[in-house]
Amino acid sequence: MILAVLNLKDLVDGTVVGSGPDFIVVQKGKKRFLIELQGFKIQELKSHGTPYGSEV
Repeated sequence: MILAVLNLKDLVDGTVVGSGPDFIVVQKGKKRFLIELQGFKIQELKSHGTPYGSEV
């Protein structure tokens, strides 16, 4: 297994091609990335603008 260090911005415009209870698989171009999520929180923002300064 090859581990690569990426930033979230590297996955922008990628497509989610798989998911499970604690992981998602993103495809960008010909590459696929497994993202394992442990202890995460998802919140919907009330504003559709930038997340910075949006109300939770």
